[in-house]
Amino acid sequence: MSLSGMRGLSVFISDVRNCHNKEQERLRVDKELGNIRTRFKNERGLSPYEKKKYVWKMLYIHMLGYDVDFGHMETVSLISAPKYPEKQVGYIVTSCLLNENNDFLRMVINTVRNDIIGRNETYQCLALTMVGNIGGKEFSESLAPDVQKLLISSSCRPVVRKKAALCLLRLYRKNPDVVNIDGWSDRMAQLLDERDLGVLTSVMSLFVSLVSNNAEAYWNCLPKCVRILERMARNQDIPQEYTYYGIPSPWLQVKAMRALQYFPTIEDPSARRALFEVLQRILMGTDVVKNVNKNNASHAVLFEALALVMHLDAEKEMMSQCVALLGKFIAVREPNIRYLGLENMSRMLLVTDVQDIIKRHQAQIITSLKDPDISIRRRALDLLYGMCDVTNAKEIVEELLQYLNTAEFAMREELALKAAILAEKFAPDLSWYVDVILQLIDKAGDFVSDDIWYRVVQFVTNNEDLQPYAAAKAREYLDKPALHETMVKVSAYLLGEYGHLLARRPGCSPKELFTIINDRLPTVSTSTIAIILSSYAKILLHTQPPDAGLQQQILAIFKKYQLTLSALMICHLLFVEGFFTLALYFRHESYIDVEIQQRAVEYFELSKKGAALADVLAEMPKFPERESALLKKAEDAEVDTAEQSAIKLRSQQQTSSALVLADQPPVNGSAPAANHLTLVKMPSQNIAEESNVIHEETALEAPKENGAPVEVESKVEILSETAAESKVVPPTSHSPSQADLLADLLGPLAIEGPPAAVEQNPVQGLEANESPIGDLALATLEDQSNSVQPIVNVEEKFHILCTKDSGVLYEDPNIQIGLKAEWRAHHGRLILFLGNKNTSPIVSMRALILPPSHFKVELSSVPDTIPPRAQVQIPVEFTNLRASRDVAVLDFSYNHGTVPVNAKLRLPVVLHKFLQPVTLTPEEFFPQWKAWTVQSLKLQEVVKGVRPLPLPEMANLFLSLHLAVTPGLDTNPNNMVACGTFFSEATHTMLCLVRVETDPQDRTQLRLTVASGDQYLTFELKEYIKEHLIDLPRTRVSSPPAPQQPQLPPAAPATYNDPGAMLAGLL
Repeated sequence: MSLSGMRGLSVFISDVRNCHNKEQERLRVDKELGNIRTRFKNERGLSPYEKKKYVWKMLYIHMLGYDVDFGHMETVSLISAPKYPEKQVGYIVTSCLLNENNDFLRMVINTVRNDIIGRNETYQCLALTMVGNIGGKEFSESLAPDVQKLLISSSCRPVVRKKAALCLLRLYRKNPDVVNIDGWSDRMAQLLDERDLGVLTSVMSLFVSLVSNNAEAYWNCLPKCVRILERMARNQDIPQEYTYYGIPSPWLQVKAMRALQYFPTIEDPSARRALFEVLQRILMGTDVVKNVNKNNASHAVLFEALALVMHLDAEKEMMSQCVALLGKFIAVREPNIRYLGLENMSRMLLVTDVQDIIKRHQAQIITSLKDPDISIRRRALDLLYGMCDVTNAKEIVEELLQYLNTAEFAMREELALKAAILAEKFAPDLSWYVDVILQLIDKAGDFVSDDIWYRVVQFVTNNEDLQPYAAAKAREYLDKPALHETMVKVSAYLLGEYGHLLARRPGCSPKELFTIINDRLPTVSTSTIAIILSSYAKILLHTQPPDAGLQQQILAIFKKYQLTLSALMICHLLFVEGFFTLALYFRHESYIDVEIQQRAVEYFELSKKGAALADVLAEMPKFPERESALLKKAEDAEVDTAEQSAIKLRSQQQTSSALVLADQPPVNGSAPAANHLTLVKMPSQNIAEESNVIHEETALEAPKENGAPVEVESKVEILSETAAESKVVPPTSHSPSQADLLADLLGPLAIEGPPAAVEQNPVQGLEANESPIGDLALATLEDQSNSVQPIVNVEEKFHILCTKDSGVLYEDPNIQIGLKAEWRAHHGRLILFLGNKNTSPIVSMRALILPPSHFKVELSSVPDTIPPRAQVQIPVEFTNLRASRDVAVLDFSYNHGTVPVNAKLRLPVVLHKFLQPVTLTPEEFFPQWKAWTVQSLKLQEVVKGVRPLPLPEMANLFLSLHLAVTPGLDTNPNNMVACGTFFSEATHTMLCLVRVETDPQDRTQLRLTVASGDQYLTFELKEYIKEHLIDLPRTRVSSPPAPQQPQLPPAAPATYNDPGAMLAGLL
């Protein structure tokens, strides 16, 4: 490949290297591309030397990162050249410039095939290399048989067979049908007897890929792999060129051991014995040396051997030896070896009866938390989290709290969450648990999520013996000069609920509690002010005998934060009349936040009712039994790696003897034991439900940032307002994000199976949650009357995934289905993540895709059973044949116990997933727009009933549909032009042009014009855009109407932005 004879190419490369900036380089490249384009137009005058030189220049320009969108025909034609130099250039540049979907490749399939079946070994290697680099289904269908013949041929040289094996591997990954399982089992057994280690290493790569898809078909190859490992271990017949720093072919050893891990077990006693001898020799013969390259090779073999030992469930003696070896590795100075030692020790947690052995190295693992490398610190944290149990929880959590002071910000959130989980699961007593959570909030308040302090409030509320201790600790923290706002929330809440239990202690009188909380009031945000106002109301209630001075102070604060009608009217009128200074004065004198305003008004009025205040502001009732969702939150945030799988397995195998969730309180009202924790129920925050409904004891709620809890899951009964168990005046609004957070926190985790209440009455549960499953989300192909209902809004999840490429598609109490997608031209690849949320397996799993006619779908095999707390991945390949608005449907079913569940879900493979935004200049746009004069290629429609969107929002809408809005193409500022490229197998790459003409006087109608080179694409795209422009109503399941209550006026609406509307709401 010498370039010394190509003076023009050498000069061009020298010119590019001598450019001083990117702009000079771009100008030089553009000049050269223009010259090449001009010369290629006169192809008859080009000599083979010149064509080869220009193709080399195109490759160099491509390597610099510039687009080379011409000259492909000239490049491909060089493959058919009779001479080696031209043919070599053609193969190399084609494999670099073209991908598997390029139409020019079809022209050279016969030439490539002739080179493969020919007798020129050099041409065979060139052809195999190009086919292996490009791949593609057309190559696999046309050339795979010839490649297989080369691989099994005994007359071919090893260099050709090596390339044939790797080429066949690439074709198999693209199209598994190229390898016939029935015939290839015996062929693969023969290939594994190969003596040439180069061919054997390439064949082993192919074998690993084959057994990963179907290990059952290759049982006859298992003894061959063991024999290969024996040969490597004994260093028998190993050429010197395949010995790497004294290690016989480490790559072949790693691949052979990885292939063995795909077989469930080894039943042959002699093969099992021989394999364990090899593994024992690897474990005994590996040590840390100064040579880095030798370390890398030997440790690659060692760690693969450790994975095989765990897979085969070896004897405890060998497991102990593995742990001891890893313990030696985590103590060395080399960071890579320490990292691998910690990672593989985490994997060892998968094996039973090994945790006690790993505990011997706990001190060294804790030392790794202080390592300068953050990746090592993360692995040490994961390992400590996975190996923690009742015996060492206190020591590990205390170390994590100490490390929290010096940990970098990137780790603090994960560190705080895991420390909270360990404290909850393995606490020796309840007071220690409260101490840990309060220390977490104090040291890392910015990184402690709300669900952590929600949990400590639940536990304190549900254990009466714990309440005085928690209130006293909250009182101590308020004495600190600097305090995080989350600690202010927790302390204010606890002192408001249980501060009266400390009344006889010095410094804890109601007036002193009020004073110390009130000192924090000017420095906190709105959400904390809401909790503090509730605490003031509770303090006022529990002050016995009443303190007139304290009452006046609290009422003055309530009055300060309420926006009186007169102040609001004056403020609004002054703004209208233009007296902004006076308006700002009135606005400053009153509090404009609607929620705080309503809370202050209602507390002020309730304080005048005397004895009635005790009924309204009584202590919170207890929560029903529920399992914490903190563990689920941690699992969702983790990467699905081997060490994380070990941690998940440990979390479901270990049982805590400390924080046991207690049963329901006995009927006689006796307090629960001090060493039991129960969850707490708190009243709903929804104003309409507070006035009209009562939530039964199956409800599950948590305190919200604004001071009142939000209901997550409940059963609802319509009762009168006088019977409602409302203990705190509810706020008027809550954000969806907080509701989602609490739903994730307190939703049923199915540790002991789905809640019976949900299964018995799913419709009622849906109404209580106000999260109906729309008809547009679940495919209405047939009646889906399941006893298990989704716990998420499936319609909403579908629409979210239409604009995103990853997220949750479906979730019920037993299973969660996640989705991750990637798109390339007219091909799409979806990976469905099916996760079992229970501790019992999901059986009779079935999933199939019901595709419309415009899709070609390939669904991988679906396992019949999903183990407890496990996740399986199901790849789905989509090929878009033509434009259509129809979507594919996932039909899945499973059995949980004896309960069959079936659902049909729309998959978010929609039309704009195959669109790519493109920006055109006026010189490119207008000729194309005028060229499409046929009526069917350019459709125009006046669309009425459009959502009145400003032009920037409409531009964002088109961008979400993968259509690029190009300003300046239309001279009318009220119009908009968007462009995109649509990919399908029928049209390949098709340009789409869209024009929107709006009327500034009437935003509810517009004229939409869509043009493309395909009439079906034009129609489908026009209708698709029209669907997104029109505000279509969606079917929703509404709660039963609540009876009107004459006792109190209706609550003010939750959100008002206009003062006049706010005034009207108050009136």
